[in-house]
Amino acid sequence: MTGKVDFLKRRAGLLLSPTALRSERDCGVGDLGAMPSLFSWMEEAGLSVLQLLPLNDLPPDGACPYSGVSAFALDPVLVALENVPEIRDSPALAGDVERWRASPAGVAARRRRRADFATVRAFKLRMLEHAFALFRERQDPARAKEFQAFREREADWLGDYALFRAIKALRDWETWREWPAGLRDRDPQELAAFAERHGEMIAFFEFLQWIVHGQWQAVRRSAAERGILLFGDIPFGLNFEAADIWARAAEFDLNASMGAPPDQFSETGQAWGLPAYRWAAMEAGGHAWWRSRARRAAELYDLFRIDHVIGVFRTWVIPDGGQAGRFDLPDEGQARARGERFLRMIVEESGRARPVAEDLGVIPPWAREVLQSLGVPGYKVARWERRNDGYWHPRDFPPLTVANLSNHDTSTLAGWWGEISPLERERYWEMVTARRETPPRFGPPAQETLLANLYEAGSALVVVPFQDAVRSRARVNVPGTVNGRNWTYRIPWNVESLAQARRARDGAALLRRLAETTGRRA
Repeated sequence: MTGKVDFLKRRAGLLLSPTALRSERDCGVGDLGAMPSLFSWMEEAGLSVLQLLPLNDLPPDGACPYSGVSAFALDPVLVALENVPEIRDSPALAGDVERWRASPAGVAARRRRRADFATVRAFKLRMLEHAFALFRERQDPARAKEFQAFREREADWLGDYALFRAIKALRDWETWREWPAGLRDRDPQELAAFAERHGEMIAFFEFLQWIVHGQWQAVRRSAAERGILLFGDIPFGLNFEAADIWARAAEFDLNASMGAPPDQFSETGQAWGLPAYRWAAMEAGGHAWWRSRARRAAELYDLFRIDHVIGVFRTWVIPDGGQAGRFDLPDEGQARARGERFLRMIVEESGRARPVAEDLGVIPPWAREVLQSLGVPGYKVARWERRNDGYWHPRDFPPLTVANLSNHDTSTLAGWWGEISPLERERYWEMVTARRETPPRFGPPAQETLLANLYEAGSALVVVPFQDAVRSRARVNVPGTVNGRNWTYRIPWNVESLAQARRARDGAALLRRLAETTGRRA
């Protein structure tokens, strides 16, 4: 563990996706150009960790960050167009961007309360196509050298990804399982012939990744200068229509999907529609793909969340044809051994970065024993933590944990306080205040008391969603539902003016006071 990020240093963090940012220059979806302004607000709030949702590339109309079409590629919708040299230095292209922003479509996209991913992604891809054409036309030696270096450095995933995206684009996003056999089954001669015919399109998708990765590295530098750690997320599964699954089909069971067993949150369990892993095949190959994912996360982040960590011990698999779900490893000893081998490998491959396990739901004690033995932090969601008939006080949470009150899959603090029964509110309030009294309605005093209780946690890291800092009820996602609101949350104010927005200013002041009184100030 030598040299890894010091997780046990007491910190406070913020949970917010870059796509949720609203800025003076955005196109209707938050982009990486707005991140430095967010960091300024975080400094005012005494926050030194930014937890992110996955940043993986998505389908054209995709909004769910857990349905990526690549385990490695970043979503080009994150690109700040004004920071692309070919657009910034071209009056014609820069003018096109400004005209679109002022057009009815652009104005509507920017004013929406929820992000319109399909519209914005389509516009940005058009502008980036023009930028790529100008890049080729100019033939700037320094830029060309940087591009080639990126292609060589990321060769283990970039080639397959760009080839996959080019075929997808030319076939109007038809499922790869219905492609002509040569392309579907990756016949070397067919792939070489396609690459020869469509080399420029393949290079364009490589160019997109070069641009977005360059902007992400600028974000990393900005965060590091301010002492802010970036806390990423590795999704447990991938979209069926992912480049990795096409490229490594033998390591996935395409006739079964993964999910979660019945629990207190779902009587019937969950089926995610994500192809199941062939763990034996992956392990026989030395877990090359997962090792690359861990190293990749370490390149992008200081900490990273391993989504659904129980799935690496034993995976809930639902076969096609309506059969009942089951664990792929029902034997406890085998499950424990597989999970321990896997997590030890992730820790070893993650370098200085620190993996964190999403260990929520039904987690057997032996799985948490493995996490603790490897020094991998888990989670404590205060509203779910109980002892006997009451709530577990956060001050007693183990240091090697991340504590929060809500996350991207739950109602916000304000929403939850109004949803629970009067009895549950009384029980929670008694734990928080050590007094038996009628709890107040949600407002600034209740917010401060509840967050102060969280900040007292024994957990080294506490994370507050942006909505909880500003007393918002707006949810990010409602599990088990499919609609245009899930994953499309946008903050109500331009990030450059958060210091002037009353609720954002008050929220920063509150979090700063709490960080100072609990030893979490950066």
